[in-house]
Order: sequence, then structure tokens, then C-alpha cells
Amino acid sequence: MQKGLSQLTIDVLTPCLLFSQVARSIDLDTLTRLWPLVVSFFFFMLMGGILGVIGGKILRFSCSQINLVVNGIIFNNIQSVPIGLIQSMAATNAIQFLFENDRDTPEKTVARGISYALLNALFANILRFSLGTWLLQKGHTDEVLVNVEEASQTNHTINSIANENTPLMRGQETLLSSSIYKWTENIYFSIKEFMNFPLLSAILAIMIGTIPQLKQLFFESQLFYQLITRPIEYIGNIAIPMTLLILGSQMNNLSTSQNREVLLPISFIMLCRLIVMPIIGIILVIATRSWYFEDPMLWFVLMVSASGPTAINLLNIAQMVGAFEQEISALLVYSYLALIPMLSVYVMIFLFVINWIK
Repeated sequence: MQKGLSQLTIDVLTPCLLFSQVARSIDLDTLTRLWPLVVSFFFFMLMGGILGVIGGKILRFSCSQINLVVNGIIFNNIQSVPIGLIQSMAATNAIQFLFENDRDTPEKTVARGISYALLNALFANILRFSLGTWLLQKGHTDEVLVNVEEASQTNHTINSIANENTPLMRGQETLLSSSIYKWTENIYFSIKEFMNFPLLSAILAIMIGTIPQLKQLFFESQLFYQLITRPIEYIGNIAIPMTLLILGSQMNNLSTSQNREVLLPISFIMLCRLIVMPIIGIILVIATRSWYFEDPMLWFVLMVSASGPTAINLLNIAQMVGAFEQEISALLVYSYLALIPMLSVYVMIFLFVINWIK
């Protein structure tokens, strides 16, 4: 039953969630105006990847463990945690630190913050279900390489025979055909490794979101919205609760010995995600604040985006590729338990920095 629920979440619920969130929040004007979010997102990914690889080498992790560590660091929760944090701040005086000017209101400030967080989530979701899937894939890549190598050896033998028994020109044609076949085969396997239902859903959502006519049809036409878009949104809303249920069942299956084995990689991921990356985010905001428009809420979202635990739907990816399911389950539980006391510390430090650089 657990496997069936996992497959349902991956093939149906998560694609619906991605479609409803990405298509609604994305458009070309937003991408152009909020370029700092786009650039900072890829910068944080790069820094996280460097931390994961260097730390994994120093701590002598295996190649598969380094893949796990890199995934755990670069793909953090940059949607539900930031949005929940911003919405909770709206009811307190702390939101005033994030006002853009004297005429700003809590409602406008919160709306801006949510739009910033959703744009970040757009790129995170696309890369998580492409690059993240590829990094977590265990064994499949090696199998593909073996098949390609065997095909290469076979083609080499055929070409050798052809060269001995046929004219030179015909042998060259055979070699060229073999090279084209191998090149096409490599492209096919590369695309196959990346493609999955959530990624296809995100790509479709980008097409709809960036084409005004399609976006109007899906979200402004009442008939189409009620028949197609709204049911997709309802189905997508089930994805996160279902993932949490699966997470609980995975933790029940995690043995004590396995828990000890993954303790060091998990501890390193949590150190990077909850301590090192927030420091990098603060430094980035302080160093680059004069490069773009001044908005304290944008600064806040940038710092929050660099912080926080690993994304919950990384568990969906692990189940999809059949790798690191129990390790990621343990990582998520420990990370979100540690996040509870850390959130207050984050908010105080981030607001202090914002007040200082204004």
C-alpha cells in the first residue's frame, strides 16, 4: 500500500501541485523584474554544490553519499517555510521592518513576499525534478554506460570486419553510421534520465504561464477554470499531506543500524543548511543590495531562501528513483525538528541585518 501511495503522489498529486503553482505565479514581466531572485537562486545552488562536494571529499563519503549530500544541501524548502513565515509575521509589528516605504501596508508587503517566494519555488521545482532526480539515481547510469560500452565494442568489431572485406569508403560510411547511432542513443538515455511526470508538468506550466492567451484561458475563463484548473489545484493540495504520511511510514521502517550509518551525512547536511547557508545568504544581501531596487522584503526573502531545511518533496524523488528513501526520511525528520527553535533566531538576525543596511 505504501508503494502505491508513493506512486500516486509522484505520478498524479505532485504534477498537479507543480502545475497549479507554477502556471499561476509565472509570467515574462515577473522574470525580468525580479532577476535578483533568479541569479541568487542559482548562486545558492552553486555554493551548496561546492559545499557538498568538498565536504564529502574531506569526510570521505562514498560517491553515492556525496550525491545525497549535494541534493540535501542545494534543494531546500523555499516555498512553504518562507511563505508561512511571512504570513505569520503579518500579524505582528515585525512586518514594519519590511515595509518598502511609508505608504506601504502589511497586506502589500506580504503579497510581495509571497510572489518572491513563489518565483524562487518555480526554479527549485524544475531543477529538483531534473537535476535532483539525476543526482539521486542509483545504478541506472552505470548500467547505461555498460550498455553503451558493449554497443561500442560490437560496433568496433563490425567496422573491423567491414574494413577487411569491403572498400575503404564503405567502411567509413559504416563507422559514420555507428557514430551517429551512438550519439543519438546517448542523447536518448540522457533525456530519459531527466524526464518524469513532475518535470513535464512544470514545463507545461511554464508554457501556459508565459503565453498570455493560454494563461487567460486557464485562470480567467470561468468555464475552463472550473472544469480543468480548479480540480487540478484541489488534487495538488493533497500532495504535501500525502508526502508527510509517507515520510512517517518510512521512519517506522528505519532501523537503528541504518540510522547510525547515515548520521554523519545527515549531520553535515543539517550543518550546511541551517548554519552555513544562512551566513552566505546574509553576506550576499549585504554585498549586493546596491545592485537592484531597494525592498526590505526582497532582502528578507533572499536570506530566508538561503536558509532552512531540505525540501520535503525530495522524498518523492527518492521514491521515484528507488534510492536513499530511508536516509532522506531521517534527514527530513531531524531537520524539521531542528528548524522549530531556529526559526525565531533566523527572524531576529535577518530583521537586525535589514534594519542595519536600510
